[in-house]
Amino acid sequence: MLIAQLLAAPGGGSSVSPPAAALSSAGTVRPRLSFRLGIDPNAASVPADTGRRRRRATAIEYSGFYRTRVALHKTLSFAMLPLFAGSFVTGDQILKKSTDAPKWARNLHRPLATATAVVFSANTITGLWNLWDSRKDPAGRAKRYIHSLLFVAAGAGFTWAGVQLADDAEGSQAMREKHRNVALVSMGLSVTSWAMMLLFK
Repeated sequence: MLIAQLLAAPGGGSSVSPPAAALSSAGTVRPRLSFRLGIDPNAASVPADTGRRRRRATAIEYSGFYRTRVALHKTLSFAMLPLFAGSFVTGDQILKKSTDAPKWARNLHRPLATATAVVFSANTITGLWNLWDSRKDPAGRAKRYIHSLLFVAAGAGFTWAGVQLADDAEGSQAMREKHRNVALVSMGLSVTSWAMMLLFK
């Protein structure tokens, strides 16, 4: 009698299934059963170890001599501004009045131009030297290269104006104007290069 009742009951004769709490609606193993089977229920959410490691940034070390050159480069950059102004004022007087230009303009223009050439040459040497020493530093690299290209272009213009056009300007109004224009373009490139380093840190 007891056996008949068991067979008549729902699910009678079927295989034994785990408790309902052990299975989810999707049929996945629930924590209680997974612990019995030795399965980590969170294993699927743990990303696999790809074996890749982030490369550490290489520290860039600068020498004390590098910092000395940087300080000298900045100081000379500021010194160029009054030299540019003096060269322009004296040159403008000579351009407009030729041999009738004031004596102070005629006497000061060449020394001011020479001083500008000396300072600019020193800044070119220190600047390119610093650029080479900082070649492996990615911080501000694009700015340094643009600054250097502008500075080299300005140097080429000053060389042309001072070496070739200056002598031709002695006897020709047209060459004096060309000398002045090339010098002004070179000054503009130099000041732009200088201002860029100050404004864009």
